Amino acid sequence: MLFARRRHTFTNYQDNGVKLVDPRGEMLESSWESHATVLANASSTDELISALHDLIKTAKIDLSKPARVVYARDTRPSGPALVAALEHGLTAMGAEPRNAGVIATPLLHYLVRAINTKGTKDSYGDDTEEGYYTKLSSAFNKLIVRANVFLCVPLHNPSD
Repeated sequence: MLFARRRHTFTNYQDNGVKLVDPRGEMLESSWESHATVLANASSTDELISALHDLIKTAKIDLSKPARVVYARDTRPSGPALVAALEHGLTAMGAEPRNAGVIATPLLHYLVRAINTKGTKDSYGDDTEEGYYTKLSSAFNKLIVRANVFLCVPLHNPSD
């Protein structure tokens, strides 16, 4: 399973890059960049189909296994249209889509790993937003205990 997410820049709404990760929720090896570039720059349907066939052959992708894709978007106005186009493409290719909505990139990385390890001895956690925050807070609590750190939170404004 890969996930797709548009790269977000706060100053340039025209940046419509897509970020892909591997099934472990980690960044793809750099060798995949050339494949992504060819697919993204296909100027026609025929060119895209040809590029997909080349990728399937080169990467030795087993098409008999179900393709599951989890994806999310940022808050840019073009997001809903891009998601709709992605969903049409995934449906046309017979993939199992999962729209994670508008979420942060680390949460999407987590979901990919949690989904792909679900039911295995390496289960990473519950594949939900709550599962992510449970894992994050548990790790934070372990860090605080190990470091023997006490957090002090002021209950009043020091300038008063």
